[in-house]
Amino acid sequence: MKAQTVLLALSGGVLIFLGIIFLIASVFEATRIITGSFLSIAGFLLLFLAYRTTRTSEPPQKYVVELPSQIETRAIKCPNCGAPIKAENITVDAGITRAKCPYCGTTTQLSEEPKW
Repeated sequence: MKAQTVLLALSGGVLIFLGIIFLIASVFEATRIITGSFLSIAGFLLLFLAYRTTRTSEPPQKYVVELPSQIETRAIKCPNCGAPIKAENITVDAGITRAKCPYCGTTTQLSEEPKW
C-alpha cells in the first residue's frame, strides 16, 4: 500500500472515532451533535478516498515487442466481410490477440502461422 492510502485510512478512522465520542457526549450538550456528525462524515469520506485510490492505482500494462530485422507485414482483413482491420482495433487480453472488425463487429482471434 502507498503511504498516502495508509494516511487517509488512519485519518478517516481517527475522525470517525472522534465523531462517535462527540455524538455520545451530545447527551450533555446538544450542540455536540453537529460536531460529531461533521467529524463522522469527514472520516467516512477519507475512508472512501483511501479505498478509491487503492482500486485505481494499478498502472496499465505495456507490451514491448522486439522484431528481427526482416519483417514482412500484411494487411489484416476481416474473415466475415473482408474489410481491412486497423491496428487500433487489435487488443491483447490474457495473452490472446484479438481483432474486432469496425464494420461488422466480428471478433477474430489472431495467431502467427509457423515459418516452415
